[in-house]
Amino acid sequence: MPNLYNSQIKIMKKIKKITNKFHKNKFNPFYDTPLYFTSYSDGAGLIVLKKLTRQKVNFFKSFFVILKDFLYSGYYDYYKIIDNTNTNDCNKIIVTWAFKNSFKENGSLNDRYFNINSRSLKNIKWFVVYMEKDLPKKIDRNIILFQAISKEKINLLSLISFFSKNIKYLFKDIKYFIFSISNHSFFSHKFLEVFKNYINKKIKLIVIPYEGQPFQNNLISYLKENTTIKTVGYIHSPPLAFPSNFIKKKFSPSKIVLNGNDQLECFVNYLGWNKREIIIKESNRFLNKKTNFSKTIFLPFNINSETIILNSLQFLMKNLNICLRDYAVRSHPAATNSKKNNIMLKKITYLVKNQKVIKNSRYKSLAIFIGASGGIVEALERGYKVIQICEIPIFEAYSNKIWKSIKGKKLTDNIFTYSLVRKGCLIQLGKKPKNLNNFFIN
Repeated sequence: MPNLYNSQIKIMKKIKKITNKFHKNKFNPFYDTPLYFTSYSDGAGLIVLKKLTRQKVNFFKSFFVILKDFLYSGYYDYYKIIDNTNTNDCNKIIVTWAFKNSFKENGSLNDRYFNINSRSLKNIKWFVVYMEKDLPKKIDRNIILFQAISKEKINLLSLISFFSKNIKYLFKDIKYFIFSISNHSFFSHKFLEVFKNYINKKIKLIVIPYEGQPFQNNLISYLKENTTIKTVGYIHSPPLAFPSNFIKKKFSPSKIVLNGNDQLECFVNYLGWNKREIIIKESNRFLNKKTNFSKTIFLPFNINSETIILNSLQFLMKNLNICLRDYAVRSHPAATNSKKNNIMLKKITYLVKNQKVIKNSRYKSLAIFIGASGGIVEALERGYKVIQICEIPIFEAYSNKIWKSIKGKKLTDNIFTYSLVRKGCLIQLGKKPKNLNNFFIN
């Protein structure tokens, strides 16, 4: 695994170099905000990452991915704002995401990232990026709902305008151009266009479940350039093996909140953050309570190779004598409507259900993760044995040099097993929060 570690660090350095390149004035006013280096979903980020690692990148497939990404932007032109707020006394705003099942019948929001109900906090406005088409029946007076997509149609004129504004970057840097025409970039401009209306002199602090998304950094950019409002970003997700989306941007939160010392070391040593910008506290999202991961196969958000996945599962069954007959197969929560994921789910279910009975199975109970997943870390912190099937190991396999509390073992080129050296350093499992005072830091 030393080779894996060295390769991951080398790519991190390349990404930081690329990011810093876009701090030059010729990329003004957005600088590096359109960049979103995600290795776990199709898009500009994954294409650039593959090229940086000298993996084979099919031109026509990449073109189709970029075109599809660009065209998706047209849906965001039909957003909707539901604003019943009746107070201007709020001095803090929380920017979050939600689905319909996040809302209670009384109109309040149960936020899954901060693990708190919106009525528990006073003098707070909730700006919610709403992810569904069916609206809640009732919405509280301290909640602004920004329905990102309200119609299933594309505004071609808006896309043409968006493309023409960004075509100049094609002649400055092809990578930057690809990021600048992504749907993430388009959404970031629409989001800020709306959010500006809710910024006033009374607002002192904005708190975000931070993922390094362009709309978040574009908002922070505007706030730093035009106001004295401070921002706090909560890194709510468990550590990913290759957290390239968190490399520090020119405009990043004033403070970030992490949930473990391993995260602190990673953010400081590899992602460009300063210790003074980081706060460590136990997780609001992941609580110290029983959660079942046993005898489950977890699918990723994005599937790259059915062959690798199915061959790896057959290896576990035949070569390692692992009985998977009674394992449940779970789709990724954000990919339940994905045709590709649902086909994969059916194929895996058929494969494991038709396995012959193994009486002396090597492992009685496992959590098996496919692809990139922070769930691996959560399962380890909760005491489960974990096996990971990697489609692209350099982006998905955990190195104990980056994450010092993880001990990994390579079984094949695509299969890894992990254990914890010490608990509580990757995620400090928390208690149900009563307030968010630890986040309200000026």
